[in-house]
Amino acid sequence: MSSVRAGDLEVAYREAGSGIPALFVHGNWATSFWWEPMLALLPQRIRGIAYDLRGRGATRGPDSDYSVPSLAADLIAFADALALGRFHLVGHSLGSAVAMEAALARPERIRSLAVIAPAWVDGMPRAYHNPLAQRAIKDDIARFAQALRPLAPSAPVDDLWRRLIEDGHGQRLEAALGNLDALVAWKPGDTLAAIAAPKLVVAGALDQLTGGVNAERAAAALGARLVVLDGVGHSPNIEAPDRLVAALAELWG
Repeated sequence: MSSVRAGDLEVAYREAGSGIPALFVHGNWATSFWWEPMLALLPQRIRGIAYDLRGRGATRGPDSDYSVPSLAADLIAFADALALGRFHLVGHSLGSAVAMEAALARPERIRSLAVIAPAWVDGMPRAYHNPLAQRAIKDDIARFAQALRPLAPSAPVDDLWRRLIEDGHGQRLEAALGNLDALVAWKPGDTLAAIAAPKLVVAGALDQLTGGVNAERAAAALGARLVVLDGVGHSPNIEAPDRLVAALAELWG
């Protein structure tokens, strides 16, 4: 991995390829490693860059309020540090909220926007706001692994999966707790239609967290095409990287 100074962070990132930049934003309890299976499959014309969010992975720096706008500002600072100019933007789960917020704030920087397993665009339901559960999985990696499994039901339990668990569990508790308030408060709704760049929403047919009606709502708010992948849960980047790259390549043209 490489790192670069961006604002008050030393941002860790991994990349593959050369050409037009595509920035990948991972979800909660995850790291840039979630994009590793896809980076090797990207079209030759694409420079794929996946970074670790604040409080996660190998990125180093202080805590913030972990709000979606704050994480989106981190994203733009990172893009500036790499002098990316305009770039394709791909976000997964929490990372999809960060990506959508960045596209709203800095539309002139975005070539296209892809939203994978989309966050709730009208605010996360309060039923998911459970600090005790977040503390419990931080205290016990076995419990964390058990909680993570339903989010990628078709992924094999192999060395890659074990690495995802180990890396993801390193997330700061402050980031996990801040994420709860952040996603409840983040409610862009139909303002997302103002994003003029080409847009795509991808959901797994087996995603019981943010799929189904929620994915349809995100696509409607964005004015984007919705692609539903059969046999896939909340984690298409791990469960079906080849099909996800194919959908992205079509968006990128």
